[in-house]
Amino acid sequence: MRPQGTLWLHVGTHKTGTTSIQRAVGLREAELAAAGIALWPEANAQELANHFIRPSLWTIPRLLGISAPVDVAIFDELAARMDAARGGRHDLLISSQEFCMMRDALEAQVLKGTLGQVFARVVPIMAFRDVDDWRASRTDELVRIGMWERQEALPDALSSDGDWYYDAAAVRRFWAQIGDGVEIDYDMAVAREGSILPALARALGQPGLFDGLDLRLNRRGAGAGQ
Repeated sequence: MRPQGTLWLHVGTHKTGTTSIQRAVGLREAELAAAGIALWPEANAQELANHFIRPSLWTIPRLLGISAPVDVAIFDELAARMDAARGGRHDLLISSQEFCMMRDALEAQVLKGTLGQVFARVVPIMAFRDVDDWRASRTDELVRIGMWERQEALPDALSSDGDWYYDAAAVRRFWAQIGDGVEIDYDMAVAREGSILPALARALGQPGLFDGLDLRLNRRGAGAGQ
């Protein structure tokens, strides 16, 4: 296949409106298609993301048995699936907060090589929030789904809630290897516009895409996030 088009890759982070984003893009699938942007079949592409995440990390999908560790034989198949998902459109939008777990050089090499088979350009879309609120909101989520104790029992490097995870600079460094990214300040977006959705629409080059939608969920005080 010949690389063409753009992959708009929303990588989270966790607790920055990701559930709202994934629901909103589904509700605007027709409008995105008219703009030449197809959607990945799963609203949250967590299984896809976990194919690229280092095998040593115990992500929540892996602990739940949703996603298997890396299988090196599958990357060409994943490239073909991404190409097919476009359905004749120029671009593709994929979203999963699991992508923000990626950090090391091998992950970057494999991801870049796989995406480079399909797309001429990759635009990572990253959202960040105040780190203390980020930690507190993610802790709430892990407790709610019964994963807090299992994550805390793991060594830091193996836990998807280790201190390493909250290093925003490391997230930026990783994704700079993949493409020229767009960064959204979640706290500022919510303070100014009540939601992250208008900022995401602008990042996609589709201002006004989500006008009229209000999908804010799981609110945690003023610094709510999904």
